[in-house]
Amino acid sequence: MRNKFVVSAILLLLASTGLWAQFWKNYSEKDRQIIAQAYWLAGKQYQTVGKTDKGKEFMQLARIMDPQLDPSTIKDQAMPSAAELLARGNVPAIGGEAAQAPVQSLNSFFFRFLGALLATDSAAASGFLDGSVYISKIPTEVSQADEISAFDQFFSSAPLAGKTPSDLYNLDSVVVARVSPAMRAAWGDAYTLRVDANADYSPYLNFWEKQQQFFVHSVDGDWHIFAIGQSPPPPEWRPAHAAPAAGAAPPTTVATEAEASKAIVDAFSACLGSLLKKDADGALGFMADNVTFLRLRQTVTRDELKTSLEGSFENADFGATQIADAVDLNSIFVERVQSPVSGVAGTVYSLSVQARMDLSKTMPFWTTYQRYYFVNDNGQWKIFALV
Repeated sequence: MRNKFVVSAILLLLASTGLWAQFWKNYSEKDRQIIAQAYWLAGKQYQTVGKTDKGKEFMQLARIMDPQLDPSTIKDQAMPSAAELLARGNVPAIGGEAAQAPVQSLNSFFFRFLGALLATDSAAASGFLDGSVYISKIPTEVSQADEISAFDQFFSSAPLAGKTPSDLYNLDSVVVARVSPAMRAAWGDAYTLRVDANADYSPYLNFWEKQQQFFVHSVDGDWHIFAIGQSPPPPEWRPAHAAPAAGAAPPTTVATEAEASKAIVDAFSACLGSLLKKDADGALGFMADNVTFLRLRQTVTRDELKTSLEGSFENADFGATQIADAVDLNSIFVERVQSPVSGVAGTVYSLSVQARMDLSKTMPFWTTYQRYYFVNDNGQWKIFALV
């Protein structure tokens, strides 16, 4: 059901804003995947009510947000009509410092947490916590293991079969706000998410109240709950697996985010430029010793890839094709992500891009929406996986 409510928020929001504003660029990879699924479903709903072009536009945007989107894996395909969704009213207010609060991302995070509860998945539900969590109602720190045990008891004592999200919470009451500067100094990029409960599970869950407030912060690009309750934890408290406090020295990286992004775009451009010149050696200079083709579920060595490219180049004629002819440079998006391949050491980034030309006859890996995964190898960014 989680996609249903994300779609509602998306359609209501886009009734008053531009569709193609790239709001998702600051989202974590996981959140963007959820939003992309919701956009795909919204596109399908527009098509069912006769808005074919609008539906196609939404579905194309879903592909741009998540090039690996597989519509066959999207659950909750039964959706209300787009007209019904648009008639439901205004997007809920988001409280103070609205312009700075990543509302869609945090709403998506909350819906996924709610989905874990409805799925009665203790491990998944506890996975939304930043290790331990401070519960001000008690008040004390509760370990992740204790919360898993509490969720287990809750699910066995209060079956949720047949329950819907609105049975648990008033989804129209969600309010997101940025925390105070003092709290940001202690816990980094943090926000509160307040919501009214429609059910009383306080006998089973130690954090459950009529009005609940979740303190959420960003950890390695993803959101995690570090406290729950009407008041924040003591300023000196930190969760068991907290991210470094704001202002603390970040882990050593090869370059800053901006520098890394530029270097990765440059590496991609040089690699593609070499491919268009049919220079296999030049292109492979920007690839790791082993490259995994995720869509094909196959890993090849650089030598094997060279043989394949050289064979394809024999009958290829790119003429005067330039990089900007082959791909939409304005669609390039670089972000730090988790490695899709095990055993990769170092910080991983992905570069997503939309193709302008169909070069799949020469390059079998070529698709309309592409994503390349980079890791730094002795000071040079190299592709080690792609989809």
